[in-house]
Amino acid sequence: MKCDYQIVWLLVILCCFSCKREEKKVSNEGRLRKLAALRDTAEVQKKNADLDSRLAFWNEQIKDPHYINDPVLQSKIHYYIAGVFYGKNKLDSIKSHMHIAWELMENQAGYDAEMVLLYSGLGNIAHKEQKLHQENYYLNRAAQILYADSTLDVLPKAKTSVYFAAAQTSARLKQFQTAFEYNRKALALLPKLPNDIDAKFRGYSQMALCFFNSNSNLDSLHTYIKKMETVYQLQPDLEKEIFIADRKVGYFIKKHQIDSVFFYNRKRLSLNLTDITKNGETANSITSGSLFSIYSDIISLFINQKQIDSSSYYLKKCEEFKKKYPNVIDDEQALSLHKNLVNYLFATKQYARAEREQELLLQNNIRIYEIESARSISEMSTVINLQAKDKSIINLNATVALSQERLQSNRLWLALSALATLLAGVLAALIYYIQKQKSFRNENEKTQLEQRLLRTQMEPHFIFNTLSALQSFVRFDEKEKTLKYLNQFGRLLRSSLELSRESLVPLSDEVETLENYLSLQQMRFDDAFDYEINLHDQQELDSIYIPPMLMQPFVENALLHGIDQNAKKVRICIDFIFHDNLLEVTIIDNGKGITTHPEMEKHTSLSTTISKQRLAILAKETGLPAGIIVKSKSGEGTKITITIPFMATKIG
Repeated sequence: MKCDYQIVWLLVILCCFSCKREEKKVSNEGRLRKLAALRDTAEVQKKNADLDSRLAFWNEQIKDPHYINDPVLQSKIHYYIAGVFYGKNKLDSIKSHMHIAWELMENQAGYDAEMVLLYSGLGNIAHKEQKLHQENYYLNRAAQILYADSTLDVLPKAKTSVYFAAAQTSARLKQFQTAFEYNRKALALLPKLPNDIDAKFRGYSQMALCFFNSNSNLDSLHTYIKKMETVYQLQPDLEKEIFIADRKVGYFIKKHQIDSVFFYNRKRLSLNLTDITKNGETANSITSGSLFSIYSDIISLFINQKQIDSSSYYLKKCEEFKKKYPNVIDDEQALSLHKNLVNYLFATKQYARAEREQELLLQNNIRIYEIESARSISEMSTVINLQAKDKSIINLNATVALSQERLQSNRLWLALSALATLLAGVLAALIYYIQKQKSFRNENEKTQLEQRLLRTQMEPHFIFNTLSALQSFVRFDEKEKTLKYLNQFGRLLRSSLELSRESLVPLSDEVETLENYLSLQQMRFDDAFDYEINLHDQQELDSIYIPPMLMQPFVENALLHGIDQNAKKVRICIDFIFHDNLLEVTIIDNGKGITTHPEMEKHTSLSTTISKQRLAILAKETGLPAGIIVKSKSGEGTKITITIPFMATKIG
C-alpha cells in the first residue's frame, strides 16, 4: 500500500514538471524568435551608412515594450549600440554598452551563440586598448565555444572572423599550435563564403605568417604565398599587393636569397609610398608604422652588405619619420632603429660613439623588457580574475538552475506534510555534501601550495646559470652575442613568467619552452652539443597538462654532466611516449656520465628530490603512478626516465 502511494505521488510530480517545462519551452521559443528578428534587423541596419541614424534606431528599440523586460533581448540591443559606437571610434561608449550587455547576459544559461559575439566584442575592445593578453583570452573563449559546438546559430562570416582573430592573437603570443588550429578551422568555413575574397586572402596570409614566425615548413609558406597571389588576381588592390610582398620578403630571408630580399623590400617601399600618395596622412603605411619598419629592414640589409652610404640615407629617413610621427613608433620599432644605428657606427668605425650607443641600447632593452613584463603580469592578473569570474558565473548558473528545479519540487512536497521527513533528510545530505566539498577544496589548495613552493626552489637554478653566461659574454666584450643572447633569454623568461602562475600547463607550452631553453644553452656553450625532441604519438598536446619545468632540471644536469670541451660532441635526445594516462619522458645524453664530485652530486640530488616530491603530489591528485629513474655510466652517458600522470583537462 505504501508503495502504491509513492507511485501516485511520483506521477503527480511528473505531470507538474511536464507542465512547467512546456511553459518554459514556449517562453524560450518566443525569445528565440525575437532574437532572430533582431539579428535580421541588424543586418538591414548595417547597410545604413548614417551612424547617427542607426544609433537613434537602436535607442528606440531599447525602450520597446517587447524587449524592455527581457534581459537577453536588452543585452542584444546594447551589443548592437556598442557596434555603432565602434564605427564612431568612441571607446568609452563602446565599453559602457558592452559592460551593460555582459551584465545582462552573464547569468543567462543556454545562449552560447550570443556569448560568442559578446566575447568577440570584448576582444575587440581589448585590441583597441592594446591589451594583448586580455584580447587573446576573450577571443579564445569565443573560439572555444564555437569549437565545442559547431551547430551554434552564428553566421559563417562571424565564425570565420572569430577564428581568424583568435588565431592572430595566439600567433602574436607565439602560441603557434593554437594559431594553426584556429586558422584551419576558419579556412574550413570558407566554402560557405564563396564570394568573400578578403576572408580567403586573410586566411592564406595568416597561415603564411605562422609558418614564417614558427620556423616551420618553407614549402608550406611558399604554397600559401601562391594562394595569396591567386586570390589577388581575382580582386587586385594595393593592400593585398603589400601583404604579398611582405610575405615574400620573409620567405626569401628563410631561403637566404639576399637579392630577392632586396627586390621585395624595395617593392614594399614603393607600394607603401604609393599608399601615402593616394591616402595622405591617413594612409595605413603611416598609421601602422609599416613604412618605418621597411626603412629599418632596408638599413639592416645595406649594413650587412657593406653599402654604408645607402644605409646612412635610410637612417635619416627613419629619423625623419620618427620625428614627424612620434606616436606611431612602438618600443620594438624604436629598438630596431637604435640597433641599426649601433651597427652603422661600428661599420663606419665610429667606435667611441658606437660604444656609448651600445650601452644605451642595452639599457633601453632592459627598460622596455621590464615595462613589458610588468604590463604582461598586470594583464595576466586581470585574465586570471576573468577566468575566476567566468567559473563563478558557470557555477552560479548551475546553482540557479538547480535552485529553480528544487523550488518547483518543494512547492509540491510542502503541500504534503507526510514527506517533511524526506525534506529534512535531503537538507542534512546537502549540508554534509557542502562540508565534504569544503574539506576537499581546502585539501586541494594545500596540495597546490605545496607544489608551487617546491617549484620555486627549482627555477632559480636556471636563471642563475643563464645570468652567469650573460656576464661572461659581457666580460669578453662580445656585444652582438650579448644582445642576441639577451633577446633569446628575454623571450624564454617571458614564457616562464606566463607559466609560473600555473600548477599545471599544456604539454605543448612545456615542449616549446624546453626547445627555447635548449636553443639558449646551445648559444651559451658555443654549439658544444646537439639535441632532438621526439613526440612519437599523434596526441593533442594542448589537452595534456603536466607540472611546469619538471624536465628542465634534468636537461640542465645532462648539460652539466655531459659537456666536456676536450671530448666528443654531446648529443641530448628527449623522447615523449604516451601509455594510456601516463607520459614517459626519457632524457638521454652520450656525455661523460654523472660525476662523483660532491657539489655535482648535491645539485643532482636536489633536483631529483624536488621533482620526486612534485610528482608525488601529482600522483596523490590523480591516483596514478609517478616516478624518476636515473641510470648513468662513466664515459658512456646518462639516461633519465620520468613517468608523469596526465589528464585530458587541467586539475583544479
